[in-house]
Amino acid sequence: MAKDIETTIVIVPGAWHPAILYENLISRLQTAGYEAIVAAYPSCNSQSPKTATCDQDAKAIRQQCLSLMEDKGKHLLLVCHSFGGIPGGAAAHGLSKEERLQKGEKGGIIGLVYMTAFVVPEGSSVLELMGGKHAPFLPTEGMCIASPAIEAFFHDVDEDTASRLATALVPHAMLALDSPAPPQAWAETAYEGKRAFLKCTLDRALPPAMQDKLVKDSGVTWDVRDVEAGHEPHLSQLEKVYEMIVGFVEAFQGN
Repeated sequence: MAKDIETTIVIVPGAWHPAILYENLISRLQTAGYEAIVAAYPSCNSQSPKTATCDQDAKAIRQQCLSLMEDKGKHLLLVCHSFGGIPGGAAAHGLSKEERLQKGEKGGIIGLVYMTAFVVPEGSSVLELMGGKHAPFLPTEGMCIASPAIEAFFHDVDEDTASRLATALVPHAMLALDSPAPPQAWAETAYEGKRAFLKCTLDRALPPAMQDKLVKDSGVTWDVRDVEAGHEPHLSQLEKVYEMIVGFVEAFQGN
């Protein structure tokens, strides 16, 4: 029996990250009786990189969320990782449980968990946050590959797992990283007391100082929790991340 049959945990993956990178977290949640899925969006391993904007990503994620709400009456906890914070935040815009209840609609998003994720205001982008320049190894358009992946993402994961998952990463459309963010759910009053940020203190891809700045510059209140991990806390600190997510499901459902 699921512990909460109305709530599904939706993981919005980071750039370059296919679903296999979250299989341990999904399995841990499902084994404990929670329904959990990894959302998909078109800029990751894109077939159409010239049209794969952040807005298109958000629309794809939003449709997956709406299907769970409207077809099954589900409440959702969005767990957004890395770049996933931008399209995930946009996908959740206007879909809070509170707002849908007021409209007489089924389901809704109970809260947002940003896991070392980009908190980017409407109209901004990853490119803008980086001062208008991407890393030297990234192209200016088309598809890009994350490199050096092990150093950036998997430095605190065991060597065999790091090598295996580094080869599992997929190309990502540059346009999604450069295009402006749509309106963001985290800026809505409906999420007061329902925003959490997992700050990864060993992260080399999105350093702790940048994480702090993103949270501060958002201008809203987050429940910030430190995790002694690199960019993939769901790998190196699986049990701690699992416990935090379960705790947020219980806390946000009760609000």
